[in-house]
Amino acid sequence: MLRGAIIGFGAVAENGHSLAYAGSPEAKIVAVVDRTETRRKAAEKSLPSIATFATIEELSDGPEIDFVDICTPPSLHGAPMLQALACGWNVLCEKPLLLNLDELDKVRTLARKSGRAVVPVHNWKYAPIIRRATDALRSGAIGSLREIEIETLRIEDCVAADPAHPNWRRDPSIAGGGVLMDHGWHSVYLARHWFGEDPVAVEAALHRPTPGGIEDEATLTLHFPNGRAKIFLTWRADRRQNTIRLSGDHGTIAIDDDTLRIGDEEIRFESALSAGSHHADWFAAMLPDVIAKFRSPETSRESFEEAALCLSVIRCAYELPVRL
Repeated sequence: MLRGAIIGFGAVAENGHSLAYAGSPEAKIVAVVDRTETRRKAAEKSLPSIATFATIEELSDGPEIDFVDICTPPSLHGAPMLQALACGWNVLCEKPLLLNLDELDKVRTLARKSGRAVVPVHNWKYAPIIRRATDALRSGAIGSLREIEIETLRIEDCVAADPAHPNWRRDPSIAGGGVLMDHGWHSVYLARHWFGEDPVAVEAALHRPTPGGIEDEATLTLHFPNGRAKIFLTWRADRRQNTIRLSGDHGTIAIDDDTLRIGDEEIRFESALSAGSHHADWFAAMLPDVIAKFRSPETSRESFEEAALCLSVIRCAYELPVRL
């Protein structure tokens, strides 16, 4: 049984990660680090018999652990990640893994030097409807993949739990970007996952309601050696919905929230892709793979580089976009 500590006990940690750990036979949360007393008390209520700390320095003098699970806002991922690796702990971290390419290089170097794993929470791969679609694609149901279309519609951004920053997703200094950094991260790693290769070119168009602010709508096209992915993301929709279409030489696989269509076959799922934002079941399905990477850190490099690719693509989109 691996022993872990959650860093940052916000909504995702409380309603997603902690519930998944409760059912895991391989990993147990024994500590929580959060700078606010209110959330430390919430952690003690949700996770009986754990130790709570205000800082990682305090944690390092606390119970013996094997890994940390970082659930802080994006701009606060890097420092605890580097501290954890310096302490000899493996790292699991919510997306976006990091916001800065230089910091990513530091983490990559330290992870390899310390022989520890750094694993991103790329949990959309583990949604039941996504896994079924991936299985169909890998089985050759539509032949060679040529085009991916991903559309993510949201009425607004998700309000955060931090009382000091209740709307940090609209603060570029904390979030690192807007809807593209938030929802687009998932779309980029899914496209790479399905094509099985890195994109070779990026096009982007962004809508920013205020100069210098974050984008609340984005259109992204990723060109791959054998096809392309067209991605549309918005916080300005009149409904909450996710649709995905995979087109191949011999047919299509389509996802419309809770419905999967493979050719003429239609399969309904209990939960829609757009339902909720914590996804404890997706995280629980991902955990065995995460634990395996912690036990064999050399196997974690592919998932780390997948996250590195996401950051590179989004940074490229921010540098050379068309403004809407």
